[in-house]
Amino acid sequence: MKILVYGAGIIGSIYAARLFEATGDVTLLARGQRYADLNRNGIILNDVETEKQTIYHVPLTQRLESTDFYDLLIVAVRLDQLNSVMQIIKQNKVSPLIMLMLNNPDDMAHLANELPHKHILLGFPGVGGTHQGSRIEYIQLKQQETTIGEINGNISDCVQGIKILFGEAGFDTVVSTNMPTWLKTHAVFVACVSAAIIGENGDSVQLGKNRASIQIMVKSISEGFSACTQLGMPIAPTNLKIIFAIMPQWFSVCYWQYAMQGKVGTLAMAPHANAAKEEMQLLAKKVLVLVQSSSISTPTLNTLLSTFIQSK
Repeated sequence: MKILVYGAGIIGSIYAARLFEATGDVTLLARGQRYADLNRNGIILNDVETEKQTIYHVPLTQRLESTDFYDLLIVAVRLDQLNSVMQIIKQNKVSPLIMLMLNNPDDMAHLANELPHKHILLGFPGVGGTHQGSRIEYIQLKQQETTIGEINGNISDCVQGIKILFGEAGFDTVVSTNMPTWLKTHAVFVACVSAAIIGENGDSVQLGKNRASIQIMVKSISEGFSACTQLGMPIAPTNLKIIFAIMPQWFSVCYWQYAMQGKVGTLAMAPHANAAKEEMQLLAKKVLVLVQSSSISTPTLNTLLSTFIQSK
């Protein structure tokens, strides 16, 4: 399978490198200084859990032409970049299969009409990391597997094939039968966590030590999940449902105080919240619109996200 990973940030680089190692037929689209760095040094990945560092010389390109054929395009860009990227993808008529792998709570069913010649899949990564110079320090999240699915919820041969492909590249992968809802409920979680981290000067360790701030974060997510449930959206992934909708609040607070001071907070959450603040603020706006369409009151979430959106 010939693959293009569109976007050379943390997520795109990790998936491109590992898929290249597994299949040998992957190209990574990068631009500007990032292209220059990758062209000179390759993708340098350091698995924090195993302390194994590997350099991958993945083929690079700086653009997607209208006649470029790939069996699969994996779009790993920020939400605030998606519209411009989709305009480029629309001009490409020959690559049939697109997987959007990013924070995206919007209703994506309209893409089937806008891109009738494309097969659109949805996904979300199960890794997180941060740049240390030219090197990416990363972890695979035991709490969150790579999750993929069809917009309409079908378990297609196509999705099953990609699940196998990702598995061969070393990514624990699950198929969701309700990926649009998964992305909406997960957006509530990501937006509130990012807002809480930024509220503590972008420092997840500082957040973890501040029990009052963690309590606000946990209550905000619980309110958001209640709103989603009222709107008929099952909370996913299951581990978030257990922590925020089933377990008592004291347990959730203790859990996240610990997690924010560990690798989950310092590698998987804080780096992205800080590096992609504009994306997280856009996500927060979309989450506010989502929860306010329910009849559930979400005062803690409203205050947390509104303050975050207004921050400089």
